[in-house]
Amino acid sequence: MNFWENVDQEREFKNLTRKELAYKANFSLNSISTGIARNSIPAADVAVRIARVLETTVENLMNQNSGRENQSDFHSSGQESLYTKYRNFIEDFDKLSLENQKAIIQIVTQIAH
Repeated sequence: MNFWENVDQEREFKNLTRKELAYKANFSLNSISTGIARNSIPAADVAVRIARVLETTVENLMNQNSGRENQSDFHSSGQESLYTKYRNFIEDFDKLSLENQKAIIQIVTQIAH
């Protein structure tokens, strides 16, 4: 995916319209349309503001996760879209104590079976 496709994916996940994103990141709505049409990347300061509003990183929006092992498997398996959808949950889960993580896993396992 290109920068703007990643932005749209994150924006939709956050339930933001393009207009809301533009307003919150303090840039022109026309910049999105132009960027999509030209398949271009915005100036660094704009990319940073967009990433902040979307609570992600510019690297994630650029889709340059070179440190990720088996990246092609990750993309093709659909795991990337699952990660994007549940990223906030995963990050919150990681902040919990090990005891609370185990309790949540136990609850989810019981519900799923």
